[in-house]
Amino acid sequence: MRFTLAQLEAFYWVVRLGSVQEAARQLNVAQPTISLRIRDLETAIGTKVFQRVGRTLRANHTGEALLVHTRGILNEVSRIRERLGSDGEISGVLRVGAAETFALVCLPSLLKILRELHPLLRIELSVSASFELEEEIRNHRLDLAFLVDPLNSPGLRLIPLGVQKSTWAASPDWGLGPVIRPADIRHLPILTNAFPSAINGRIIDWFRTDGVEPTNIDVCTSVMVIVHLVAAGVAIGVLPEKLIEAQHAEGRICHLESRPAMGEAKVFAVYRRDDTSPAVDAVMRATYQVLSEINLLRPL
Repeated sequence: MRFTLAQLEAFYWVVRLGSVQEAARQLNVAQPTISLRIRDLETAIGTKVFQRVGRTLRANHTGEALLVHTRGILNEVSRIRERLGSDGEISGVLRVGAAETFALVCLPSLLKILRELHPLLRIELSVSASFELEEEIRNHRLDLAFLVDPLNSPGLRLIPLGVQKSTWAASPDWGLGPVIRPADIRHLPILTNAFPSAINGRIIDWFRTDGVEPTNIDVCTSVMVIVHLVAAGVAIGVLPEKLIEAQHAEGRICHLESRPAMGEAKVFAVYRRDDTSPAVDAVMRATYQVLSEINLLRPL
């Protein structure tokens, strides 16, 4: 028995979305149709391709191997449709993750460009810490992510986009600066993202260059909340310069020059090496355009 393109599409969307119900909605068919296609696919290859984890279906070892080939086949089908179809339009769903600063600064322009150029392409967004989004990429729950200092994980392609310009920042009420050293602020309340975020590690490493440990670090999941609390004089922190432009112009936050200099935060686009879909290519082209217009990253 041979398997069909429809069966591979059903398998692919169940893997991506985690359920037969969501795959049926994506492909605009009834749930029993998806279930039948999966059953016939497993019959054709002679083994199961899914395991159930709670309420979610996940590819088993055989399914993971099949997914690599399936993605290549469907990507090539998409390219054929794009090049030879009547409209050549990129469509479907692309799951995109972004670290918070990238999301706040770049996504408005990026989504506007994509809506104008590719109106049939749907973007599903996840905004979270980079280490969490990288795990989502590895587990096939995201297709593309914009991350700060990701790990060089096997199977992932890392495209360097630039260095995110950050600075120690504080309310003028603290009377700090203009130059600070680790020993100067080790006793002050510091707000940052939780370990193992990249910024948390850079802060700890910076203090250790002077042989000291900070005594009062609190964590927060939202960078914009940290900006608000720093401006209110609750704590100090290391923040992207782009996010505090308004507060700095209003005199509510001041930049502090650090000695030694803080480690640099590098931003990458990350996707799986076997994913060559036209949708990823389209988002990357739009991303380069946005970054050329917005002063967020310094070239590497």
